Amino acid sequence: MPTTMEMTAAQSDQISHFLECHGTTAVPHSGTSKILKLVPASKVVGAALSCESATKTFGVSQAHLCSNGNMALSKPLYSLFGTYLEQLFNHPVRTKSITACVLATSANVTSQRLAGAKTLNQHSVFAYGLFGLIFGGSVPHYFYTTVERLFSHDVRFRRFFLFLSERLVYAPIYQALSLFFLALFEGKSPSTALLNVEKLYWPLLKANWQYLSVFVYLNFAYVPPMFRSISMAIISFIWVVYIAQKRRRFQEKQAAKKAAK
Repeated sequence: MPTTMEMTAAQSDQISHFLECHGTTAVPHSGTSKILKLVPASKVVGAALSCESATKTFGVSQAHLCSNGNMALSKPLYSLFGTYLEQLFNHPVRTKSITACVLATSANVTSQRLAGAKTLNQHSVFAYGLFGLIFGGSVPHYFYTTVERLFSHDVRFRRFFLFLSERLVYAPIYQALSLFFLALFEGKSPSTALLNVEKLYWPLLKANWQYLSVFVYLNFAYVPPMFRSISMAIISFIWVVYIAQKRRRFQEKQAAKKAAK
């Protein structure tokens, strides 16, 4: 099904060039110059990646790459990635939520395996997956959408304000949400969940500010908005592994205290 996308004139020209490399054209839609009716976004992205991104990465001339167009081994990967980006464009919240669910589940399993667990704690795996599905896609999507609108492109030091809003507003709130609801989803009582927040919130928030701030700034400064969720997903995977380890150690200490009484 054709996809309608709104873009600037420069973006329109760039996409048109990519499509020409693959024998495809983009035509104006609804009589405007800014709205184009394109082939499915997966093909657009595949063309963009093979002609533009690979050129920058490998130093091959763009004309040569376009003329030899088919990168046989990479084509399935480009197609899969393009399909994902198409879903990300058309259904952003759903796609981000499913992605966050998969990554949070994988991060929890990774954390347990790194700790040497012979059998997985299924309650913990379920809790992380559920949290990612409910909060991991929707909360960052609406937050970033809001701040992008608040700080328009003509605002001076826009990237810096975006960075500050993420570090001082989003990170503290999301950290508290994660600690509280992960405990609830694991079957803990609300009082235990609050204790979890009380003991772990500040150390984890400080660690977040200390270790992730550089990556967050680079994400705002150099990554296009559409791709930010992907780059942050990679960072979040590592961070969730860290959180899972911290929470598990805290729970082990609490269990040891109860056993000693």
